[in-house]
Amino acid sequence: MRKLIQFLVIVVVLTLVEYLLITQAATLFLISSLIIQLCGVVIAIRLLLFDQRNTSSKVAWIAVIFVIPVLGTISYLVFGRNPATRRFTTAQVIEKEKLIEAIHAIPNNTHEKMPRLSKRIAHLTSIEPIKGNKIEVLTNGEETFPVLLDALRKAENHIHIQYYIFKTDEISTEIRDILVERAKAGVEVRFMFDGLGSSKLKKDFLKPLTDVGVEIHAFDPISSPWIVRTANLRNHRKIVVIDGQIGFTGGLNIGEEYRSNTPDFRVWRDTHLKITGQAVIELQESFLNDWIYMENRKGAADKFINEAGLKQYFSPVDMGDEWAQVIYGGPYDKEKWVRDSMLDLIDSAKESVWIVSPYFVPDEEALAVIRRVAMSGIDVRVIIPGKGDRGISFHGSNAYVKTMLEAGAKMYAYQDDSFVHAKAMLVDGTHAAVGTANFDVRSFRLNHELMVFLYDESEALRHLKRDFKKDFEDSRLFTLKDMEEKTRTTRIKEVLSSLLSPIL
Repeated sequence: MRKLIQFLVIVVVLTLVEYLLITQAATLFLISSLIIQLCGVVIAIRLLLFDQRNTSSKVAWIAVIFVIPVLGTISYLVFGRNPATRRFTTAQVIEKEKLIEAIHAIPNNTHEKMPRLSKRIAHLTSIEPIKGNKIEVLTNGEETFPVLLDALRKAENHIHIQYYIFKTDEISTEIRDILVERAKAGVEVRFMFDGLGSSKLKKDFLKPLTDVGVEIHAFDPISSPWIVRTANLRNHRKIVVIDGQIGFTGGLNIGEEYRSNTPDFRVWRDTHLKITGQAVIELQESFLNDWIYMENRKGAADKFINEAGLKQYFSPVDMGDEWAQVIYGGPYDKEKWVRDSMLDLIDSAKESVWIVSPYFVPDEEALAVIRRVAMSGIDVRVIIPGKGDRGISFHGSNAYVKTMLEAGAKMYAYQDDSFVHAKAMLVDGTHAAVGTANFDVRSFRLNHELMVFLYDESEALRHLKRDFKKDFEDSRLFTLKDMEEKTRTTRIKEVLSSLLSPIL
């Protein structure tokens, strides 16, 4: 009888709630809408008066909030908060300072005559170039993965591996199994992946790693409403460091599409680097900087910077005579080191600037620099996809084609059955930057990124030049006539995509 009474009470309560929702739905909806719109007005005023981000980002957010108030306001609360307001724990701040101070105290060979441009970038970023390297350019997955797999299998001391996207397909499983085998052999393995980019990685896939003692961190996972503020600030770096002697970085993540093995694209065009020598120190620094941030505990850096740790993790040997300058940065940095270094490289051009990027959505300053260089008579060429992997990014990139053509640049669309994902710049055939950063607002302002700057004549630069020439041949040159023949629908898509680009 008691249970029956409880059941009847629940039914009555639910019925009353349902009745109130039905009869008062319009009023509740109106009140909710007014509250959200009021929040939108407050956010807009705050953006205008107190926020320090760039003007284009402010205008984009205000436009979204007023055009679609409810969705726009909620989107801002989730994705739009200024990363400069992020607060870190005492442990994160102190351990990072300890790590950087110890690494930068390591003697290096920068007393030699540095390339002129590298001095300028070093003054800008406080990151000096390092000589004593052998740099290998790896074109596409067909060159990258065999070299990477071979190096992983030969690891003897430690493997540090970090990717934005790490899938659960054939190549991903092969790499995971190598990590398991090396860990069983006594090799230290630390595995880090972006908490959003690799959100599909499940415990059952990772279990073989944890079972053999591999340490794992998901970088800023979106696992709670309290930390959703990081949803739009992702770690886009791809770094592998093996025994402190060999490093890999570039455009490739881990998945079958990166070796052109999916039906979406005939060829996945990408560029990666293998570095052996002194510059591996900087890749190691970037990885461990992110690692101790996720460890978030007192003493997290100690193992890596005591006497034994410096010897184990930061003692690469000279492997060549090439210079490399590793610049990394992210949304929490006061200055945009990666973007500004790339703009310095463009601004140094005397003859040519060649760029390949899957997403070409520059901010105001970057667009002004590259247009001015083109209008000055420099041979500026930019390759973007002929077929995109994401609609907004694809249309956003195409929105900038006309203004680049009008400045005198040559704009190319890669093959329309393939995808170009490489992130590379070649200036005058003698300077280059290769890494993880796209030429877009997201990489410049919202992502954690890394670029390797290369100087002087070398086989790596000659390899890049050959790749660029091949890519030009495989691409279609845009014309102003193409711009005139765009449909109204295409123009609207491009305008909207370019409007959203500063916030996506």
